[in-house]
Amino acid sequence: QAFGLAMARENLSPVPLAQLRPALVNGMTGAAGLTQALPSSPSQASEQQEIPGWRGLLVVFGASGGTGLVLVQLALEQGWAVRAFVRSRLMLQRELSDIGAHEALEILEGDLADLSAVQAATDGARAVISVAGAKPETAPGPMAEAVPAMVEGCRKHGVSKLIYQACALAAAPGERVGWLTQASLVRTIVRWQLRSTVVDDNEQVMLYLQDEVQDVPWVVSRPGGLVEGDSAGNLSPNLDPFKTGTVRYVDVADWTLAQVYSDTYVGKMPRLYYGAVETPI
Repeated sequence: QAFGLAMARENLSPVPLAQLRPALVNGMTGAAGLTQALPSSPSQASEQQEIPGWRGLLVVFGASGGTGLVLVQLALEQGWAVRAFVRSRLMLQRELSDIGAHEALEILEGDLADLSAVQAATDGARAVISVAGAKPETAPGPMAEAVPAMVEGCRKHGVSKLIYQACALAAAPGERVGWLTQASLVRTIVRWQLRSTVVDDNEQVMLYLQDEVQDVPWVVSRPGGLVEGDSAGNLSPNLDPFKTGTVRYVDVADWTLAQVYSDTYVGKMPRLYYGAVETPI
């Protein structure tokens, strides 16, 4: 997404990829084998997470996008098994190169409009992460319908956390955009000149999560414009008004992974920028 989501940083100790192999059970390889070893209920989760060499399963929707590609690579490096839900298996494998055949990576090819497939993909997950969106951005936004299916999957399968990447331009429920502000001007261009559905789609998701989801812990990130490049430092979660500016995919991916174990931003929708902010959270 042009003005995509991001997430916050926590000290996570990377687990070497070589240590993943001992965690595979019954001689099975790949994330499918890890999935069968995952806890079937929250009461089993702490015991399962103590298995040396892997942390559990993360389901990533939109894994072939800019944030998603970096997120998958970082997650594997940190010792997670990853189930990637993408439109094209071949595209993801090509983008990931050698990592596309990693033993802890499972690739599911599917459509976000297939709500039963979306719900089923969450089975066995420690956390569900969505960095997906309309492609092209002029296409009907898929997230307003896909996210409730993710939530139902989380409820059914006892998933501990849902992390959703929106965009800095999207207004949280009750947030005033104002007239002739930077936000209102950019929103007009994005909606009417570029005919992007991203802002409206994200705002529907945020309203749904706030009003209807109290039983599944969720975090929404609203990063600035996403760009490639090396890390530019820590992100500052905040409730400042929208401003133009960019953040790096790698920093947003790192912040997002940190939210799997952190409850700091549960039920919150921070924007993500670098440097000093007026309203940190």
